[in-house]
Amino acid sequence: MDRLVLRDLAVFETVARHRNFTAAAAELGISQSSLSYAVSQLERRLGLALFARTTRKVSLTQAGQKLLDTLVPAFQDIGNGLANIQEMRATVSGSVRLTMVPFAFETIFRPTLRSFRDKFPNVSVEVSIDEGLSDIVSDGFDGGIRFNTLVEKDMVSVPLTPSSPVTIVASSDYLQRRGVPVKPEDLASHTCIGYRFVSSGRLYRWPLAKGKKKADYGTDGALVFNDGEAIRAAALDGLGLAYVFRSQVRADIELGRLVSVLTDWLPDLPGFSLYYPNRVRTAPAFRSVIDHLNSIYRFGR
Repeated sequence: MDRLVLRDLAVFETVARHRNFTAAAAELGISQSSLSYAVSQLERRLGLALFARTTRKVSLTQAGQKLLDTLVPAFQDIGNGLANIQEMRATVSGSVRLTMVPFAFETIFRPTLRSFRDKFPNVSVEVSIDEGLSDIVSDGFDGGIRFNTLVEKDMVSVPLTPSSPVTIVASSDYLQRRGVPVKPEDLASHTCIGYRFVSSGRLYRWPLAKGKKKADYGTDGALVFNDGEAIRAAALDGLGLAYVFRSQVRADIELGRLVSVLTDWLPDLPGFSLYYPNRVRTAPAFRSVIDHLNSIYRFGR
């Protein structure tokens, strides 16, 4: 069907409802000449007169009444359909898939999850907790949370936290047996528990800095995990030094289960960002996640 016919049918219904060209033109926000032209075009296409016009009033012809009887329920159905769509938008439904490292889940996303579910009960949330370096497009994720510096340039990056303090820790038992390192060079004589990225296979190098001095220490691979909690557990078991987020082991340090070392050589790591593909439109379900995190973290400000 010619799309212009749909426009002209809407014009016809408005005139038929008002039985007045002036009132119909005012409702539609168009000139009377444009409205008369649209009606004439519709009558020409149908080959029938739809209105009987006099100087004082406008009335429907038999064909016009039959067309109106057909249009009224059709327009009602369309109106109901649009209302349902608007209601769906208002209530927000759908599914969201996210990827993030365990630390980001525990400290950023998990604390917001209950309030999000209370606010958006019709949104299904699936979280893949791994190293957070997945290709979100090819792996079918809507977005993820990772370090600011690890977000690809073609992604939208929304800062959530300003920085992430870290620490190097070990158990008292380990330090009694192996000694306390006081400078980066001392790490060579210690078992430094490594972290391996699954996606790239590379070992994480420990960033160290003191004033203008900077160093990246590469662990020797004697003991390696791909999970931060496993690294913490290994340190608690006296197996070596662990480079972890400070908040991850704060309670262990306060209770004396772990001891911080090289504290003057530990710069804060970059903060975390929510990231997602740079698309013109974002699905309402995922937009609800963005807005909810924004309301809580105000994007790191």
